[in-house]
Amino acid sequence: MNGFSPFLKKEFFELYRKGRLLLFGILFVFFGILAPATAKLTPALFKMMSGELEQQGIIIKDVTSTAASSYEQFFSNLSIILIVFVVVFASSITSEFSKGTAIPLLTKGLSRVSFFLSKLLSSLTIWSAGLWLCFGITYGYTRYYWNDDSVKSVVPAFMLWWLFSVMVICVMFFFASLASTHIQVLIGTGCVVFTMSLLGFTQSIKKYLPSSLTDSMDLCTGKRSVSDILPAIIIAAAITLISAALGMMLINKKKI
Repeated sequence: MNGFSPFLKKEFFELYRKGRLLLFGILFVFFGILAPATAKLTPALFKMMSGELEQQGIIIKDVTSTAASSYEQFFSNLSIILIVFVVVFASSITSEFSKGTAIPLLTKGLSRVSFFLSKLLSSLTIWSAGLWLCFGITYGYTRYYWNDDSVKSVVPAFMLWWLFSVMVICVMFFFASLASTHIQVLIGTGCVVFTMSLLGFTQSIKKYLPSSLTDSMDLCTGKRSVSDILPAIIIAAAITLISAALGMMLINKKKI
């Protein structure tokens, strides 16, 4: 893969220069703190509002926060972060071709596969490092505030969510190697995720759909086990590898 190392260095330098490293660093830390903070403050907020709500005929009983509340908020927030990440990185490849910045390098003999892999691996590195940082912050604060064992399998649930997110990013790069604009990349990626979510309403096939990997609280509360969604794990891993492989093939045929 001629040129992989220079391309990879260039990607990380560009991420730093454009402020994306700082942006997502702040974002991951913010959402890591937000989940336990929201869970901790919710009972106090309801208590402050209880008098006004009672005047409107709404009676709120005692609201308590638990570790489950924190993790539920955390896993809900992950979808927001993933959407932001996909929107920001959807133009990673298409902008290089539309602006012509990649042409001088590729026409001098540097590998298109190296170009594609440097984009994919740098994105996955930033995403994975940030996501684990976000989880570590939430996990640490949740253990500090509640320190109970009522929530099980938090780490496996998070790892499955991470696998799903990696699959989405690889699908995004597959469309990036095929499309000419970032809007097309977003539409293609969105259609794949939306179709999976839509099919998830059919219980008979839900265990086969990668979208079921995001049912994190079912794993945390013991309603489901990892073995119950093993087919979805295998399919998600297969889609990830196939998307990356097809992306490397299609980038070679992309017109400059």
